[in-house]
Amino acid sequence: MAYYTSYGAAGEVTGSCHLLTIGKINILIDCGMFQGEESELNFEPFGFDPADIDYLIVTHAHLDHIGRIPLLVREGFNNKIISTKATASIANLMLRNSAGILETKKEKLYTMTDAEAALQYFGSYLECDESMMLAEDIKITFKNAGHILGAVSVKIEFTDDDGIEKSVIFSGDIGQDERVITAPIQLWDKGNYIFVESTYGSSLHTELQLSIESFKQQILETLKNGGTVVIPSFALERTQELLYLLKQMSEKGELENIPVFLDSPLAINVTKTFGNYPNLFSHNVMKLILSGENPFDFKELIHTYSKEESQKINAHTEAKIIIAGSGMCEGGRVNYHLIRYLNDPKNLVLFVGFQVKSTLGEKISSGKSHIEILGTDVDIKANVGYISGFSAHADQQELLDWIDHIEDIYCVYLIHGDTQQLQTLKQKVKIDLEEKVHIVKMNERIYL
Repeated sequence: MAYYTSYGAAGEVTGSCHLLTIGKINILIDCGMFQGEESELNFEPFGFDPADIDYLIVTHAHLDHIGRIPLLVREGFNNKIISTKATASIANLMLRNSAGILETKKEKLYTMTDAEAALQYFGSYLECDESMMLAEDIKITFKNAGHILGAVSVKIEFTDDDGIEKSVIFSGDIGQDERVITAPIQLWDKGNYIFVESTYGSSLHTELQLSIESFKQQILETLKNGGTVVIPSFALERTQELLYLLKQMSEKGELENIPVFLDSPLAINVTKTFGNYPNLFSHNVMKLILSGENPFDFKELIHTYSKEESQKINAHTEAKIIIAGSGMCEGGRVNYHLIRYLNDPKNLVLFVGFQVKSTLGEKISSGKSHIEILGTDVDIKANVGYISGFSAHADQQELLDWIDHIEDIYCVYLIHGDTQQLQTLKQKVKIDLEEKVHIVKMNERIYL
């Protein structure tokens, strides 16, 4: 007997956690942190005994997919964590950083000691287009998901009690067909039960090139007026994309005498790690790395690693660019920059990624004129921009194309999306693709 149970990212975007039970083997796919309105769910029981999990498969290293692994280990999990090498390397940085932040909270989800203990279980590596046997009749295979460096979708093949061969595919998070630095998506040919993310299930992204042009134009216009550009950016992938684009601007002389501060220790460390995996990038980026050139560095770039260096940024009163975490403004150094620069109309706060509902980033980007940040009342007089085309998630059409490429589908199960996105995508899958489709509910058990 085989069945699936949802323990996260069902009816919401964060907290990915999916349990697949095949006979006596329990396979957990991701163990992510809930964010935004769902953050209190992090303190709820898992709904299963972590000690009963035989394998944890990690699709990629975003916190909403790995953020509760230290908690899982603390509560009894002590088996293999399977991932790509890149994901394991990035998880090492992300989980340590997460623990450092959580230790400052009044109610601590886990500690640095918990994170370090969890990282010991990484080390069972599987790369794209490779397979691994988990048991005599259970095989897993990875393909590049095109989302972030090292991200994969996973196919699990097994034989049920009646001797019938079946397969389950978990999409992880699927990237766009066209990305700034990431290698192209790999598609699956066959699969029976398809669990697919729906983050942008009702949306279509702006064309990438138009987004790149808008990004550069908004920055240049602000700099021309002597303003400061503050970019709340995710340390993983988004920051590296921005650095690559800013490098292009630098080489054209568009940033002459304009300092670009990368004010995020995590982003600095992640960027260094990226250079170890040239084969996971697009052809142009890989070519640069293999030639010995750093695609994420340029003469105007200044790394501000320490708090003291970060504080000195404010002493530079002329035009400048600041890239700081977190991407949703839910902590990190960006909050201090927002307090300093949001109240001046010549400045620009430029959002370059998805903002989960109720986060500070969502409140600012939604058009509010006043906000409280770290106990400080701030009037929003600066320009607030948003670039949608950089999204690391596929849009509606790309999700449909990804599903449509798969043959032998018994049912499509929609996860990792809010109500509107899920409902809209469900109708598109049902009508356009003529596939059976179901929206997964939290704690729902589905027999396969």
